[in-house]
Amino acid sequence: MERIWEKGKKWITISVIICVIAGAGYWGIKALSADDKGKLVMITKPVTRGELEVTVRGWGNLMASEEQDAISGAAGVLKEVLFEPGQQVSAGQVLAIVDAGSLEMEIKKLEIEIEQERVKLAKEFGVSPDQVADVEPEAALVVRSPISGRVTGLTARPGTTSQGVICRVVDDSTLKIPLLLPKPLFDKVGVGMKTTFMPDRFDGMNPGVVIVADPTPIAGEATYYYEVWVEMDNPGLLKVGDTGTLVIYAPSGEIQQRAEITAYGVEETVFSSFAGTVKTVHVKDGALVNAGDPILEFEPGEALLAAMQAQLEFRSLLLQLEEKQSQLGSLEIVSPIDGVAMGKNLNQGQAIAKGTALTRISNYTEMDLILQIDEIDLPKIQEGQIAQIEVWGPQGRQMVEGVVSKVGMSGNTQDGLSSFGVTIRVINPGFLRPYMHATAHIFVSKKDDVLLCPVEAIYKEDDKWYADVKDGNTRKPVEIEVGAMNDMYAEILSGLEEGQEVVVAMSKDPEGEGGGGIYPYGY
Repeated sequence: MERIWEKGKKWITISVIICVIAGAGYWGIKALSADDKGKLVMITKPVTRGELEVTVRGWGNLMASEEQDAISGAAGVLKEVLFEPGQQVSAGQVLAIVDAGSLEMEIKKLEIEIEQERVKLAKEFGVSPDQVADVEPEAALVVRSPISGRVTGLTARPGTTSQGVICRVVDDSTLKIPLLLPKPLFDKVGVGMKTTFMPDRFDGMNPGVVIVADPTPIAGEATYYYEVWVEMDNPGLLKVGDTGTLVIYAPSGEIQQRAEITAYGVEETVFSSFAGTVKTVHVKDGALVNAGDPILEFEPGEALLAAMQAQLEFRSLLLQLEEKQSQLGSLEIVSPIDGVAMGKNLNQGQAIAKGTALTRISNYTEMDLILQIDEIDLPKIQEGQIAQIEVWGPQGRQMVEGVVSKVGMSGNTQDGLSSFGVTIRVINPGFLRPYMHATAHIFVSKKDDVLLCPVEAIYKEDDKWYADVKDGNTRKPVEIEVGAMNDMYAEILSGLEEGQEVVVAMSKDPEGEGGGGIYPYGY
C-alpha cells in the first residue's frame, strides 16, 4: 500500500498543478470577494532560505549478492550427506559423496561395447582400430582384403546391390586335417609330432605336424573320441576336400587314419554391413591378393550414408564413455562459494541424477536491494550514489547505508506507468536476511543556502513555471525559474525573494466567521 500511495501522490501533485494552470489567470488578477457561502481566504507560506536535499525513495526486497547451487557431477546414490540446512560452508567444502558402484559397471559395459564396435568398423573401413573414429567415411566404399591369399566365392558384379558376405580370402599355402581318435590312440598323440599325408588323387607324401590335441571328450555312438588337428604345407596341388591316409609318427609306433583336408591354414570372410550398389569389382574369383588390396568399390549413396551413421554412433559411444569417466572423477559434491546452505533437496540413500542441485549456497555478507524506480525519477539516479536503507532489525526500525550498484537499462510498464530496476549493494551488519522488505532513500544532491519555495505553491503553464505571490488582498502570478526539487521544496533561481508570501491553498470562511475548509490551489 505504501508503494501504491507513493505513486499516487506523484500523480495527484501533477493533477493539482494542472488545476492550478486552469485557474491561475482568473485567481491571479481577481481580488477576493465575498459570495453567498462565505469569503475566500488565502493560505500562504513564506519563501525561505536554507538547505535542500534531493532524494529518491523506493521499496523492495533484499537478496543475497551471490547465490549458487551445489550441483552433482555424477549420477548415482548419495552415500554420505555432510551438511545441514543453515550451516555455514566454504568454497570447495565437500557437501555429499555419490556411490560409484553402478557407474563403474556402466563404464565396463560401455568399454566392451566400444572395443567390439572398434574391431568391426576397422574391418569395414580397412584401417587399424585406432583410426576408426577419425577416418573419412568414404573409406568404407572400398572393400579390401583382410589378409593375403586367394579370393574364393566372389559373385558380385558392377551395377548389382551387395551386402553381407562378399567373398572369402584363403591362404592356401597351408592346409588343415582334423581327426577324431578313440582314447587308446589319443593317449599316444602329442602336439608337435610329425605326420605324413598321402593323397588319393596322386602319388606323393606331404609332411605335416600335430598342432592340436584336445583332451575334451566327444561322445560317439559306442565310445568317446578326442579331436586332433594336423597342419601341413600345400605343394600347390592339394585343396580342401582332398582325402587320403594320414600317418602320425608317435614314439610308441605309427598311427594310420583315413583323413580329409577340411580347411586352409588361414581363411577370412570379406564382409560389408553397408548395403550399396557395386561400382567396380577389382579382382576375379580365384585371384591372389595381398592384405589391403581392394576387392570391390560401392557407389556413393546408400553405403556412404550408412558408413557415416556407423561412425557417428561409434563417436557417440566414445563421448558417453568420456562423460561417464568424468562423472567417476566428480563423485564429491562441493560448495561452489562461501556462504550458507539454504536447504537440503536430497538425503543419504536417495538416487541423484547428474546436474541435480543438492542445495543452494547463499552468500549474504553483501546483499542487493532491488528497487523499481518511476521513470520521472530515473534521470536522477546514478551508480555510486549513497542510499539509506530502512529495515526491521533487532532494535526495531534501523538504518543501514548502501550504494547504488546498477541502474536498469530497460523498464517495465504497468497501468500506464513505467518503472526501472535499480540495485543497491548493502554490507550486511549481521541481521539482514534474504527477502527482507526494505525502504531506500537514495541521496541525489544537496544544496546549502538556496532560496526555497513550497512545491504546492508552484505550477507550470506553457512550459514556464509560476508562483502566486500575495499582494494585499489579492494574489499575483509571478514567473519563476526553478532548480532542484524534492517532495517539499523547490529551489528558486529567480523571480522570488526571501520572505515573500506565496499562495499554497484557499480556505472558505462562511460569513467571515472562520472554520471553513481548505481548498486545493485553483479551486
